[in-house]
Amino acid sequence: LKSTAELLQEFFAFYAKDFDWENEAVSVRLARRAVPQIPAYLAMHEGKQEIAPSIEDPFDLNKTMTVGTKSCIDSLHEELGRAYDLCARKASLSELLEPWTAA
Repeated sequence: LKSTAELLQEFFAFYAKDFDWENEAVSVRLARRAVPQIPAYLAMHEGKQEIAPSIEDPFDLNKTMTVGTKSCIDSLHEELGRAYDLCARKASLSELLEPWTAA
């Protein structure tokens, strides 16, 4: 059985390092990762289409629950990476939960 701390570290590792934001969706309906039914495009940035995390609506497959702007998504990625790094170096929960603002 894994501890809560181990599960939290694995959560941050998964979303910071393993999850393919462009080709995977969080599927509550299927209780697993899935191909996005509707990609959540935000905007073009430096010639590349920016993708937001895809969270499908379990009641309407023609709709995505994804909202946000490019800066919101950038902050999400940055915070997931920061949390992963803190967990990897065994920082305290207090340090992990300290208020933080994007750089």
